[in-house]
Amino acid sequence: MITTTDTPTDRWLQNLAGTLPPLTGHSGTAERLLLLLHYGIDWDTSWVATHRAAYWDRHLPNKVLVATYMSSSLRSWWTMVAGDLNAAPRNAAERAELANLLEEPSQPVLRILREQTEALILRTRIVAETIRANRPTQRGAS
Repeated sequence: MITTTDTPTDRWLQNLAGTLPPLTGHSGTAERLLLLLHYGIDWDTSWVATHRAAYWDRHLPNKVLVATYMSSSLRSWWTMVAGDLNAAPRNAAERAELANLLEEPSQPVLRILREQTEALILRTRIVAETIRANRPTQRGAS
């Protein structure tokens, strides 16, 4: 994984310091891509916003998994899954981190996304729930 400091995903993962250490290597790349995907969803206007009840257990895992089988690179995987979920980086820092992560070796990361889909999504959900619980009352990503 490309070493970065103080990226958006670094800040999100810091919310779990001491309880759930960030993954490293190709697993860390996969984890960070899923975080950027989740936080890039338009939670106000996309179809996903109206299907929240099935998001974590059905829609997200299915979209991630199918895209791993239909893509030969991380770039094509991102294009497919982000398109399916109406997701895009929200700011320059997220765009820069995503661009760096998409330069990682594709096959090892795609293999991890394929073989560890549920476990990685569980980690993404834990991060999202922790961040939401620590924020003042706010509508947005769930």
